[in-house]
Amino acid sequence: MNTIAIQPGAPRLALSLGLIMALAGLAVLPALLPSFMLLQLSLTLTYAMAILGLNLLLGYSGQVCLAQGAFFACGAYTTGILAAKYGWDPLLTLPVAALAAAAVGVLIGLPALRLGGLQLAIMTFGIAMVAPQLILKLERYTNGVTGLGIDQPAPPAWFPASAEVWLYCLCVAGAALCVLLMLRLVRGDTGRTLRALRDNPKIAEALGVNLTRTRLAVFAVSSGFAGLAGGLYAIVNAYISPQSFLAAKSIEILIGAIVGGIASIGGAFLGAAFVVFVPEWSAEIDPAIGGLVYGCCLIAMMLLARQGLAGLAAQLRRRFGARLAPFTAFQRPRTPAASNNQEIAHGNT
Repeated sequence: MNTIAIQPGAPRLALSLGLIMALAGLAVLPALLPSFMLLQLSLTLTYAMAILGLNLLLGYSGQVCLAQGAFFACGAYTTGILAAKYGWDPLLTLPVAALAAAAVGVLIGLPALRLGGLQLAIMTFGIAMVAPQLILKLERYTNGVTGLGIDQPAPPAWFPASAEVWLYCLCVAGAALCVLLMLRLVRGDTGRTLRALRDNPKIAEALGVNLTRTRLAVFAVSSGFAGLAGGLYAIVNAYISPQSFLAAKSIEILIGAIVGGIASIGGAFLGAAFVVFVPEWSAEIDPAIGGLVYGCCLIAMMLLARQGLAGLAAQLRRRFGARLAPFTAFQRPRTPAASNNQEIAHGNT
């Protein structure tokens, strides 16, 4: 499969320009969009954080995990329980939500170390199926089917805009934190270690890589991203219930990763926008055939952009030149092993 990404030597200027353009665009959106659309964008950013975590597992370390929705639920309910049951400030619950999900990720990662490929995918998808049932069983804390209402934090006195804009800014800050951590991990020695683990674990181990510790660390970081995303989702949505975290949530996150581009940081945001907005637009066309329209959009995406929207942008850049460089700045160079991982992920959708 052909490589369709910017070369490693070129990226710093394009990456900086891409970050500046992205931040500038995010900064002006609150002045241009109505409150409802701003809410949708906030939810999109929470999905993007969960997709970034999955990209770390699937795209960079080669582990096919379908439990991201369960980690998302763990973070959401950690925030919901601490805020609704124990009176915590919702913002103070966010670090706890990330840590709780990371701890669950490590517990799941321990038995998963002996598995790989489709076996790991099936095991982790089973966890995603168990999560809503566990929420129902813990009714004393979760309120069962009734769900939990969360009081949204009021903006501080110095903040000049509305509560909706404040929540949006919180989501932007969370997403920016995840992007910075992701860049820190996938560039330099850590990134090379992850790619060695993905491409050939035996050689990586022979070179001194501790496979167990590295895989558990990746599980922890990935699930921590999803936990932070879930906590912000609970705050933005102001209500959570088991119906919000069915196994389909993990599939949505997987779809976002594939549509955006596996192992692409920028693609995580494109994929998140796809899974948030396209189903709604499909239902607006005709509620009776909304699912059909959404499915056709997915089929079209896989036919026209097999390597995701970030990969498509990279193809356009190769064709039309450096003018599109900012849009492909986050696309990691593809390897045959990464392509094989994407084929595995396609098989699980």
